[in-house]
Amino acid sequence: MFDSLVWQHTLFIYIAASNLELCMLVLNSKVARRKNMLRNLVKQYSSYRAIYLAASRLNSNEAKIQMINVPRRDSQELTEISDDKMLNSSVHSKPFAEVEKQADNTKALPSEFSEFVDDLGPPLPVAFNLAAYVNRSETLQTLVRLGVDLSEIEKNHERAKYILNLDFEKHVKGHIQFLHDNGINADNMGHLFTKNPFIFKESIEDLEVRLNYLHSKKFTSEAIVRIITANPFFLSLVTKNVDTRLGFFQKQFILTGDDVRYLVTKCPKLLTYRKIFTMKEEFGFSGNEMKKLLLMKPKIWMLGRVQLKERFNVVHNIMGISHETILKFPEVFTRREFILKQRHLYLVHLDRAQYDPEQPLYISLHDLATLSDSEFCEKKCAKTSVTAFYEFLKTL
Repeated sequence: MFDSLVWQHTLFIYIAASNLELCMLVLNSKVARRKNMLRNLVKQYSSYRAIYLAASRLNSNEAKIQMINVPRRDSQELTEISDDKMLNSSVHSKPFAEVEKQADNTKALPSEFSEFVDDLGPPLPVAFNLAAYVNRSETLQTLVRLGVDLSEIEKNHERAKYILNLDFEKHVKGHIQFLHDNGINADNMGHLFTKNPFIFKESIEDLEVRLNYLHSKKFTSEAIVRIITANPFFLSLVTKNVDTRLGFFQKQFILTGDDVRYLVTKCPKLLTYRKIFTMKEEFGFSGNEMKKLLLMKPKIWMLGRVQLKERFNVVHNIMGISHETILKFPEVFTRREFILKQRHLYLVHLDRAQYDPEQPLYISLHDLATLSDSEFCEKKCAKTSVTAFYEFLKTL
């Protein structure tokens, strides 16, 4: 059994040899055990850089090369290489000593070099979320600190792509400063940028024009802040379109200037909602009644036409509620049609469907529309258990 030092030396000669014939002699040795051990050593020192450095240093030292220069003969045996005198030489006792020393010197690399190596990494691949890019994007880092929900933005491919291409100094910083100067705090900015990241497409000059328009219409600073935060898309609207919509409301419902300001401040989303529905012809409301509904519950005009018709049918035709009573409780239009119908039928089943405040066992339409199932059943209206209510629903 040969000592490990012998085979380190053998590998040393194998690396230093520049001819294919000697390499084949080593690999084709008849001694199977030597062959296996040599292959293991080759695997152990398989680093291409280490082998290259070792060979280069040996070739630069003629004295060492001469000491391991083995005569080439056609019948050369591997035993000739393992000469005792050669093995006992101190020069070859640690053939990879210089390589190890070089490896130790690479451990103390300057920080600048380390940072340079980090920058040499490959670009990030296509990711399924924006979180993978946060560490490399100053823009994303700032938006996250402001409270922007990146998971919401990345649901839309176009919005996510747009945000990734923004430069903080060029596209974002000025907008943040502008909003801050006009009373928008950091918490509201996060919500605004989450809902409408395309606000960065608008120039600062256009944003100033739109805010100046509101000031010219005598909106207070507090009202303007509420309009911007409650409707993040307002600043993306062209001023001419805003003026046209405000004029429509004022003319359609015969509103005063104070009414318009109150309406827009209470429900700023009306300015961007395109499905404005009038109820004069189909529902039979007069102009004054429509005006009252608009000012009391402007969200009604944001409902779809079919939804509103279904809810009005349940309230007015099935439950028998008059227009005057609806005006007192416009929140009945904010509840889904099937919920209103289920609760009404359950009250009919219990003989408690009484909506006249002048009569006993009066049931408020406000409670019918706004309460949870447990409150509707056990506390306010039905006076039964929720389980009994759910059992009744199975019979419908």
